Amino acid sequence: MTDDDVRGRADERRRLLSELDVERNQLIRNIETCRIRDIERPFIGEWSLKDIVGHVASWEAEVVTALREFRHGIRPALFDFDPANQDSWNSDHVERKRDLNFWSVLEQLKGGRHRLKEELDHVSDEDLTAEDSAFERMVRATIDHDREHWHQIAAVLAGMTGARHTGPQSVVEEVTKPS
Repeated sequence: MTDDDVRGRADERRRLLSELDVERNQLIRNIETCRIRDIERPFIGEWSLKDIVGHVASWEAEVVTALREFRHGIRPALFDFDPANQDSWNSDHVERKRDLNFWSVLEQLKGGRHRLKEELDHVSDEDLTAEDSAFERMVRATIDHDREHWHQIAAVLAGMTGARHTGPQSVVEEVTKPS
């Protein structure tokens, strides 16, 4: 690998991680813009703001686990997740967080991002940015998931009935798509 290749991969890594930060920061900003009453009452569909935050945190935890497994040469369970089970998985994980305080769930969201970045610190630039990289696919799925939810929150805050579609519907859909 030439010096230019090394620099190019390092630049691509920085761009990818920067995009990860941009989308999460926008999600947090939109969450912080919501009213206190939106925390516990239905905000988007049947889900409260707390439910949405918990949902994003739960999927990010799955991605962190998948990154760790893949890094250790284990095929992540996330790669074999059956999309037909996604709605029940989402409902189950939202329900698990229902009794938690909103601020605890928000801290889980923030802590999950910290763990994700720590896990990515163990992945080389080459592995992260290689063509058809499973690592990059998982990071992109996380970016898109944050973007999808901040767009939904922004639409509600703007008084719109829905958000424009920003990409794949789910982490599962994006991570499990054929390479």
